[in-house]
Amino acid sequence: MKKILAVLAFMLVAACLVAPKIIAPKHQEKLAEIVASINKATGYSAHIISTHSAWFGSENKVLVSYDISPLDTSGQSQKLETELLIITHYGPLLFSKQGIVGLYSTDIHISGEKERPILNWNKDLPLYQLSILGDFNGNIKVADSIPKFSNPDNGIQFGGYSGQGEFKAQKFSYQGTLQQVDMTGRLPPIKVEKFTVSIDLDSDLDTLMSGGFYKSKTNFSLDRLSVGTDTELSGIKIKVGSDLDKETQLGKVTLDYYINHMTYGEIEVNDLAMLTELTNLSNRFFTDFKTFSNKVPVHVDSQESNYEKLLTFMQENIAELLAQKPQFNITEFKSSFPEGNFTGNLSSHFANIQTPTLNELISPDFWLYNTVIKANIKVDEPLLRDLAEQFIANKMRAPKNAPQVKLQVQRLLQSLVDGGILKGPEKTVIQSDRYFYSSELLIKSGQARINDTPFPLM
Repeated sequence: MKKILAVLAFMLVAACLVAPKIIAPKHQEKLAEIVASINKATGYSAHIISTHSAWFGSENKVLVSYDISPLDTSGQSQKLETELLIITHYGPLLFSKQGIVGLYSTDIHISGEKERPILNWNKDLPLYQLSILGDFNGNIKVADSIPKFSNPDNGIQFGGYSGQGEFKAQKFSYQGTLQQVDMTGRLPPIKVEKFTVSIDLDSDLDTLMSGGFYKSKTNFSLDRLSVGTDTELSGIKIKVGSDLDKETQLGKVTLDYYINHMTYGEIEVNDLAMLTELTNLSNRFFTDFKTFSNKVPVHVDSQESNYEKLLTFMQENIAELLAQKPQFNITEFKSSFPEGNFTGNLSSHFANIQTPTLNELISPDFWLYNTVIKANIKVDEPLLRDLAEQFIANKMRAPKNAPQVKLQVQRLLQSLVDGGILKGPEKTVIQSDRYFYSSELLIKSGQARINDTPFPLM
């Protein structure tokens, strides 16, 4: 029995000694692949500055830069640069915070030394740290953090950020939390309370980098945002989603906004929501565009040439996009006020468009003529009347309850209903019911119709 235990112990020690030597070259090879992928992304460049290898680990310094010349109107070449310190320990024994055993563990640091003169934070911590643990099944756990910091001169207090996630079976999930941010050195002061983000991606890395569509959900939420003493928003949520129909190869993107409660001076709003979507998007068009953009240089002296290349690409490929009749829809737009509620929606799509010329691509009239838009809105009568009173009172510089304001509001609403404002009783902007006002809009072939009354737009 003792001999068996001794053999097992010897094999375990040998594995612990030999495994790092096998893992090391694969890790460096993967790092080189990641650097190459960064260099393929438009505007980005990266290269390994130095490498120090040991039996049980390695240390790499990588310089990543982004060319901001296209964003600079001065025409001068400028780059944002960040140096990454990548410290890796090779398994099987790791003793990492995320696990004791694994293939490797990596810590990526952004020291932030250039920021220390203006920001105060724990001298023993980097400004940003990302920890990665890879197991023997190909799964990856990640955790990142930004420490608490402050800038007394500008009155900034950052409460610290932390997040964690996992890449498993070609799915990635992540959750992060920022507790609080205070900016009191400006007017008006701003306070942010508990920001959270959650990400769920159902895709492999190649698809993520392809520029095409995949199934994903990303949620941002903010408990409270205060601006000065008269503006406060609570229960803020932004939800972003995407998906791909594998049969039709058409993508979809959704973007939804929610605000549970908002006050701005005397205005109070509850349950504000706007749900939007882009559908019938050609996956092939967007993957082709990503391939095209990867080949386009971002130097300042090439911007005019790039614009010409972009127009050429659009002319040659936009038929693929337009053939699917992409849509932009606001599926729901609603809110409630103390005086009442409003609801609305909008749908839009392109008409049958053949391959447009370069001149048509840059002409707003061309897109207006070839876009079909339908919209509906319904507003409770007390709410519309209150909004009109606020508008008229502001124009007249008079109290909202002044008799002359009430009179002008009554005339305005009546003219919208009976068509007086449009020079004809058969033309109505809004339709009136005892309890609400409503309106329907249709734009087609460059012509608008409000409640079936035509109005030329071109």
